[in-house]
Amino acid sequence: MSIGATDTVKNANPPPGNPGSVPPKLVKEFNQAVDRSTTSSDASGVHHSKGKDSSDHTQGTSTSHPIILARRPPITAHKPLQTCTSPTAQQKAGAFVDPALRDVASGKTELAKNAKGKPVERMQEALQMAGYKLPRFGADGKFGDETVKALKKFQTDHCLKDTGRLDKQTMEQLSIASTKTPDYGKLFADGKLNTTIAVGFDEGGYDKHETKDVIAGLAKQGYTQLDPDKAATDKAMGNRFKAAGIDPAAAKADGLQYFTKTFQYNGKDVTSVVKLITADTPQAKDQFAKAMASSEMVIYSGHGRYGSGPDFDDIKSPKGNFVIGKPYEAGHVALNKGQTDLQKTAMTKDYQLMMFDGCTTFHYLNGLRAAPGKDSKNLDLVVSTGLLPWTTGSSDVLQMLDGVTKGQSINEIKAGLEDLNQEKGKMNQWKADGFEDN
Repeated sequence: MSIGATDTVKNANPPPGNPGSVPPKLVKEFNQAVDRSTTSSDASGVHHSKGKDSSDHTQGTSTSHPIILARRPPITAHKPLQTCTSPTAQQKAGAFVDPALRDVASGKTELAKNAKGKPVERMQEALQMAGYKLPRFGADGKFGDETVKALKKFQTDHCLKDTGRLDKQTMEQLSIASTKTPDYGKLFADGKLNTTIAVGFDEGGYDKHETKDVIAGLAKQGYTQLDPDKAATDKAMGNRFKAAGIDPAAAKADGLQYFTKTFQYNGKDVTSVVKLITADTPQAKDQFAKAMASSEMVIYSGHGRYGSGPDFDDIKSPKGNFVIGKPYEAGHVALNKGQTDLQKTAMTKDYQLMMFDGCTTFHYLNGLRAAPGKDSKNLDLVVSTGLLPWTTGSSDVLQMLDGVTKGQSINEIKAGLEDLNQEKGKMNQWKADGFEDN
């Protein structure tokens, strides 16, 4: 029997469905069969190639025509076409433009390579908030190659011409992309905002002055202090306890001070409940641990204790320290050995917003980011990058609380905090971390 092109391929092993999962020998046999299928043989065993000079008929008894099998060319992966839409009126209205960049936003000026100063620093911060990292130099206020590269990548991703310059159109897109907002939908979902404000111990009794300022500031913002002794006889007070979901007997037993007020968010009433922890609070550290575990918003103002964590007693005593991580410089603060207090705390998986205001509190970031049960989706942070002990203050605490009850973006809150610090001559800045899904 003569072997023609049809029989050659027919008798070969079938083609591999998935070459990556078939032995190389079978793949080779099939490929050889395909190659042989481009020629035929007559009865005398003479092979006739079907090239361009060959006759259209074969000699001998075989009348088979060669079967030409074309190998399928590899399929190239097609990158989906990039689609960009114009910003909506709602996006434009909700976007934050830093005052230092308003001239760029209005089209009066542009920023380009080699520029320096506050506008460049704010642009760099906006790029980082939008997810474009500047790992080598960060927001140093100098428009160098690293910033140019990040800005060009931002422009390309947003269907803008990659000029590497910050112009009006790029500023519009950057202000939208860099505006981050706390997850208010989760914070206010149950109609309540549960906040813990903690004032750490400060030598010289300064923490007592700050505590008084916080209480006065809360009253100015419209908060009423809850009095468990009056809950049974004063109907209005009893209703406030009920609205806050607090048992007056439990409030009296734990020794904390509670404050409430009602504000509106998206046309709905929200009850803001604030509990205050100070160095004078019984078992202050344990109360703060409970707050870290469950409060929707936690605000701490006080010493950072060399980046180790909040402290509710003297630096030489380890009893009042809620340890988040190792101090950046050893030998100055007394700490208990073993697991940190943060590691021992069973953190809620619900969304939380935290602010730490004080010297070296930016060192808390790594420890907080490694907290059990927490990630960037359920924990957003605002920390102070000031290095001086006197950067703490009740005004910062109240600014943060007020900004959240007004539904401000984190950019607005941060800008307000920095304005307050500048007015008071404080060398203090703020870093926001997280806010990925907002």
